[in-house]
Amino acid sequence: ASPLASLIRLRTLDMWGNAITDVQPLARLTNLQWLQLGDNEIADISSLASLTNLQWLGVMENALSQHAANQQLAAAITSGLRVVAVIEKYPRVETVQVYPEPEPEIPIPQVTSIYWLDRNTDKVQRANPDGKEVTDLVLGLSWPRFIALDVQGGKMYWTDQGTNKIEQANLNGRDREDVITGLTRPVGIALDLRRGHRKMYWTDPTGDTIHRADLNGSNPDTLIKTGTGLLTPWNIALDLRRGREKMYWTDSGADKIQRANLDGTNREDVISTADTPVVTPWGLALDVAREKIYWTDTGTSPPRINRANLNGSDVEVLVTTGLNNPSGFALDLMDRKMYWTDWGTLRIERANLDATDREVLVTSTDGLSAPEGLTLEIR
Repeated sequence: ASPLASLIRLRTLDMWGNAITDVQPLARLTNLQWLQLGDNEIADISSLASLTNLQWLGVMENALSQHAANQQLAAAITSGLRVVAVIEKYPRVETVQVYPEPEPEIPIPQVTSIYWLDRNTDKVQRANPDGKEVTDLVLGLSWPRFIALDVQGGKMYWTDQGTNKIEQANLNGRDREDVITGLTRPVGIALDLRRGHRKMYWTDPTGDTIHRADLNGSNPDTLIKTGTGLLTPWNIALDLRRGREKMYWTDSGADKIQRANLDGTNREDVISTADTPVVTPWGLALDVAREKIYWTDTGTSPPRINRANLNGSDVEVLVTTGLNNPSGFALDLMDRKMYWTDWGTLRIERANLDATDREVLVTSTDGLSAPEGLTLEIR
């Protein structure tokens, strides 16, 4: 962290997962307003009390004990630190409250747009987080399935099982181009955007395989091969915490959710019919900070949105009413919202993570015909 001490004008700094042990050099960055220090090896944050402009601080997954974190943060608040992020149950720290709410101008990451694919109108579309201002971005697709964003790189990636391609375009829909062609049936897609990795992962429910490649399509690799028990691998999500990296996927043919290391090894069941009623798991999203997995199930009666711990324990049924074929699914962890598409009800909806305050955002009157893959632009 010491070279950063010369960057005195910084207002926002994200140092997630950099093996930092000492935060004292950061104490000179007195203009900082937003600081993410999660997934490091920090045991003492008391020196951050000098950052009197700091209004948001994330310190999840460090070497802080609950008692030490509470003591040190309380001391920092007394010394001038005005707002502290919630530190929740992970891995040792329980909860430190927010004091007070951040001011609107603070550069805290937030959802700026919803992106989704419509497999009947063959479009990539975008809207505001409240569903307003629906915009067509890419036209002339064949059978688009799922979509993922590289916001910092300004790109979106999607699978198209009609053309058997993975394509990309700018976030505004321009400069569309093929990334990988000649696939069997690409469906789910997820991105690893960490420095030194820059990979895409995708599922193939026809070949019963899971693959990855570089973001430009080079160095393709089959991680889980035909004949290994996959039946219909559908959606995929990544846990990229350092030392705990995993890929999770729904298998709507085997009625399971499984996970493995990012190279395909150490594969195991997370959710199966032996544990809980799961029939056709479809959409999938992870909240790794709170150790939760969310999924949609289109085969239960009625269809459901569910949640469980990442290891499959403590299954909760969140939504059972007003669903038909919930498919695309994404989480806004800052505002604690979940978003989903439903190509049976022709809606895009959102609700709190506990399923309260449910809202309909986009409907068939806005042109929805068969919305499927969905993701969020967070800036």
